[in-house]
Amino acid sequence: MDVIEVSSQRRRQLVDVTTFVQEAVAASGVAEGICHVAVPHTTAAVLLNENADPSVGEDILNALAAILPAVSWRHSEGNSDAHFLSTLVGHSVTVPVNAGELALGRWQAVYLLELDGPRRREIWVTCLRS
Repeated sequence: MDVIEVSSQRRRQLVDVTTFVQEAVAASGVAEGICHVAVPHTTAAVLLNENADPSVGEDILNALAAILPAVSWRHSEGNSDAHFLSTLVGHSVTVPVNAGELALGRWQAVYLLELDGPRRREIWVTCLRS
């Protein structure tokens, strides 16, 4: 397993980590298989989405903010919304590896979704041969 460290700059942010994940795939030596990308955090998530138009990322962040109702959160740290949203999005994705490269769609990228930053986050990358 490779560990990638990424710093976020604000509370809600998408950070494109595709290049870092691809470097981990190359270092693994896996030519054909799968790449599992996970975050070991309860207030962050990982997802695949479009990398061509930055407004898509803004739309994702706005939609996530909009689905939060006026809840009286009981968790005393003030980040219950981040815990809730990370549960909805998920802490991992799996991407096929073909010819030593992430097999992403034309417009896809791998993103860390920061929900409680700014913070230093770990991304765990595990590559398995098929």
